[in-house]
Amino acid sequence: MNYYLNLYCIITFDKIYNFKILYKGDSILVSSDNTNLKFLKAFSELLKMRSFEQIKVSDLAKKARLSRRSFYNHYNSKEDFLRESILIIFDDITKILNNDLLYEEVILKEMLSYMYTNKEIIKSFVCFFPNIDNIIKDYIKGMIIHSDIPDLEKQLETAYQIPYSFALDIYISTIESIILNWIDNDFTEEPEEIAKYITSVVRI
Repeated sequence: MNYYLNLYCIITFDKIYNFKILYKGDSILVSSDNTNLKFLKAFSELLKMRSFEQIKVSDLAKKARLSRRSFYNHYNSKEDFLRESILIIFDDITKILNNDLLYEEVILKEMLSYMYTNKEIIKSFVCFFPNIDNIIKDYIKGMIIHSDIPDLEKQLETAYQIPYSFALDIYISTIESIILNWIDNDFTEEPEEIAKYITSVVRI
C-alpha cells in the first residue's frame, strides 16, 4: 500500500547517502507497505546484537520471516533499505508531533519516548548519514515554521532580542544540540528528562 509522509519537507538523497530536506507545504506520497515495517522491526532487533556492517540481507529476511527475494523486490541493497527506514521514522515522529502543534512538554516526551524505543535504529542513522545534524536541524526548522506557536516571529525576536532569522537559528540549534547530545551519549537520560531540558532552555 502507499502512505502519506506528513512532513513539511521532501527528503532527497545523493549517491553517497547524504541527503537534505527541502520544504514543501503539502504531504508527499511515499511508496511503502507492510513489508517495509516488518524489515524495519527485524532490523531494530538485529541492531541490538550486531552492527549494521555485520547484518546480512539473509539475516534481515530470516528475522522478518520473509524471503531474500522479498527484500530485493523492495530494495536494491542494505543501504537503500536504510534510506527507506529513515523516511518511516521521520513520518512516525511527524504523526506524533502533529497531535499538538504547540509542542508542549507532553508531546515532546511522547516524541522522545518513540526515539528511545527505536534508539538502535536512530543510532545507525547517525553512523550512516554523515550530515545527520543538518538533517535533524532542517526537519526541526520545517516543523517549527509550520507549527501553531502563536506570533512565532514576534516571540522569538522578543525572547532573544535579535532579528527573527538569527533568533530562529538559535532556537532550532538549541533543540538540535540537546537531541544530538542525547543520541551521542547513547540515550542515557530518560525521555522525560530530555523533554524538560528542551522546554527549560528554549525561550518561547
